Amino acid sequence: MHFFRTFIIAAVVCAMSAISAVAQDFTPVINDIIASYTPWSSAEFSGKVKTDKLPISPTVKMYMVRDSLLQISVRAPLIGEVGRLSLTRDELLVVNKLKKVYCQEQPGELFEMYPSLLSDIQSLFLGRVVVLGQGELSEINMDIVSIDDDGQGSWILVPQTDPGAVPFNYGYLVGANSRTRALVGTIPGKGSLEIRYDYQNRGEQMDITVDRGNGRQFGAQLDFTSVKWGGSEIAPIKLGTYRQVSLKEFINSVK
Repeated sequence: MHFFRTFIIAAVVCAMSAISAVAQDFTPVINDIIASYTPWSSAEFSGKVKTDKLPISPTVKMYMVRDSLLQISVRAPLIGEVGRLSLTRDELLVVNKLKKVYCQEQPGELFEMYPSLLSDIQSLFLGRVVVLGQGELSEINMDIVSIDDDGQGSWILVPQTDPGAVPFNYGYLVGANSRTRALVGTIPGKGSLEIRYDYQNRGEQMDITVDRGNGRQFGAQLDFTSVKWGGSEIAPIKLGTYRQVSLKEFINSVK
């Protein structure tokens, strides 16, 4: 993985001079990756979340409608649902059921700055290569993706963007079976994000590591034992007995 991160940084620096030759050489590989992406309208995930900061492993259910809805529900053993997140283009709702508080915001400004935010998040949960700001890897944006053989049977994909458009370097490791094995993003001198993917039976495991620099790290594991197309929307929460707070207050409530 250290090699992968080093390659990303070096590739982004020299990619503009190499991209046309590289893209032509590896076009069949990119086409295979794109062809492996099943068209979908809704999907449901269920499993557990594990982190060193929690003494237990809560269960998590996620439901997505493509480019319009993301729901995440977290439940603790013997307690029931403890938290909820719901994101649409019109509303961000997060609920802390233990503290009986919620935050409800209109994310319009966020989507104005990043129109494809919702669909990009969904694609990352599905383990797909995303060209930030331009959506999922496709025939439309494949020409701006640099690709190289990692020498171990997998492929390294580095999206190329205009200087300053994305304030960090990022890239993907994709296996010979066209499934994403890792995403790595780095902000030079400030920190990094790593997501490693593993697939077993009908499930998916995501190991997430955030390095904020100065030895400060946070890690979590999302172990989705079931991932299926379709599924059911999570029933809304009745907020009549909950107290509405600001986003800052809400974040403090979950620390």
